[in-house]
Amino acid sequence: MNKAEARTHSLNVRKSLSEKQVEDANMAILAHFKTLDFSGIKYLHLFLPITAKNEVNTLLLADWLREHQPTVHLVLSKSDTKKHTLQHFIWDERTTLQTNQWGITEPDGGLEVKEKEVDMILIPLLAYDLRGNRVGYGKGFYDRFLAKCNANVQKVGLSYFEPIERIEDVESFDIKLNSCINPEKIWKF
Repeated sequence: MNKAEARTHSLNVRKSLSEKQVEDANMAILAHFKTLDFSGIKYLHLFLPITAKNEVNTLLLADWLREHQPTVHLVLSKSDTKKHTLQHFIWDERTTLQTNQWGITEPDGGLEVKEKEVDMILIPLLAYDLRGNRVGYGKGFYDRFLAKCNANVQKVGLSYFEPIERIEDVESFDIKLNSCINPEKIWKF
């Protein structure tokens, strides 16, 4: 399956999930997420879910981290829609959030975190394959972000689905996941 086919298929299937299916899947993903090793994690980058697109509910993960891993600093991105780049900020009780033109909730500034400082990134995706290749929304924001990160940053995808066999049109600049959490298990690549 190529990226365009995987993107269209995954978006359609994800949008067709019932509220109960989404809730159950989010709770299963949270259960697997809790088993990760956070001992060396100072900065954990995550995304806030676009509910209209039935994205994985990362707010559950953030709440759990705040309660059980208080030394982990949560980081959110702000999009530069002209350059297709991201700027990263600490997400705490002082952070003001706003919704951008694509329906993405993001910080309105704050204490900036450089890409090289991030230890773990929770990555939004539409599909992924058995080799750890992923398909996002197609704008390249995360590939540009990941290219600037430290080589040993943990790249963790979040998905409601199993991996597809193979994404056919992987490019040299595409950056693979280290793992992906779905409701059934944590896939390691």
